[in-house]
Amino acid sequence: MRFKNRKTPVLVLLGFILVVQIVFSGIRRSDDSPQTQNAVVVAENETTEESTSSEKKIPITEEEVVSADLNVVYRSDLTSTEVVDEFESSIDNGDYDNKIVSYTNEKLCVYSKPNLKSSVVGIMYSGTEGNIIKKGAVWTQIKSGKITGYVRNTDVLFGEEAQIMAESIGNRVAIANTDALCVYSEEDAHSDILTSFKKGTKLKVCESNSKWTLVSTSKGYGYVRNQDVAYNYGLGKAITISEEKERQAEEAKRAAEEAAKRAEESAESKYSSTSSTNRGAFSLSAEELHLLATIVYYEAGWEPAEGQLAVANVVLNRMVSSEFRQNTIAEVIYAPGQFSGVAEDGGPSARFRNEYLCLSNEELNYRGCYDVALQAAAGVNNIGDYMFFIGADHANYGRYTNYTIINNHCFYKY
Repeated sequence: MRFKNRKTPVLVLLGFILVVQIVFSGIRRSDDSPQTQNAVVVAENETTEESTSSEKKIPITEEEVVSADLNVVYRSDLTSTEVVDEFESSIDNGDYDNKIVSYTNEKLCVYSKPNLKSSVVGIMYSGTEGNIIKKGAVWTQIKSGKITGYVRNTDVLFGEEAQIMAESIGNRVAIANTDALCVYSEEDAHSDILTSFKKGTKLKVCESNSKWTLVSTSKGYGYVRNQDVAYNYGLGKAITISEEKERQAEEAKRAAEEAAKRAEESAESKYSSTSSTNRGAFSLSAEELHLLATIVYYEAGWEPAEGQLAVANVVLNRMVSSEFRQNTIAEVIYAPGQFSGVAEDGGPSARFRNEYLCLSNEELNYRGCYDVALQAAAGVNNIGDYMFFIGADHANYGRYTNYTIINNHCFYKY
């Protein structure tokens, strides 16, 4: 293009430089007032000898979005409200924006209505989660597990607090929500694909940002796009009242089993076998020998001789022990609460007198009980210093300092 005037190309060049300065350096303000800020437009006129430049003032409105980093003004057709909406939509929502986490009580009641007097429809343990249906000022309606009901806002965590709690007590996993979840070697969908997983597969989460999540796989560490997964922290859900009762019954059963196991372990460490020893003979009257044989018959008449001898020695051990006030055979046998059904008012009960004391020594010896009484009185002792006995099936082994089992009886001491 040829110019008729030599000034014209110079003006064109100056105009081009001015446009470049506007784009890369920003618009210079003529003074401190926003209303005086101008954008310069250069107009060329090829047919006139002298071209003039004119300035057209264009006010910057609130619809302009300014990049402070580049100091460049971009003009947008969006309104200010639309700009805010667009910005908020670009922010990733937290995993617990629409969930709650129970934390204040060991057991949190879920009510049928937003009222403490309404019926309880479920239980939430501390550290369980639920989805928000409708949040109110005081109560929030939730759904957790099979339960839909209301919880008080003061008893649960929302939003960021719920997120922090879930991260601290839960185990975050990413769940594939696409038919073929790709795991990339880098945070780039064009990078190598390490492996892929079908929909519903759970992957351990290591780290995450606004767009990508680092996961652990059998092929090594890789990245998945956040839009392709959902997140779960493995927190528990609310349970029904019937489920709570079953849970309590199961806990009680488990506690009983653990207690029995501990008692058994404790009992095993306290068990000791005994052997017969000889000690000094006892000077007993015929009446005392008969009474000793009778109590052996009463307590262990169907036991083998070893068990019978142990019962006789329990009576003798008590009689000579400084821990008991009873110093005779009769005092030991008729002491209150010692031999069930034997004593009454410091003497023999009617049943013991009429059914057992009336037996002769020969009749007592049908089971060998009189001979056993004679052995014990002669000083034959097969239980050491044990002074108590009980049926082995009813023994509380955890309470005993030491014990031994002879036939169907447990002989022990505290």
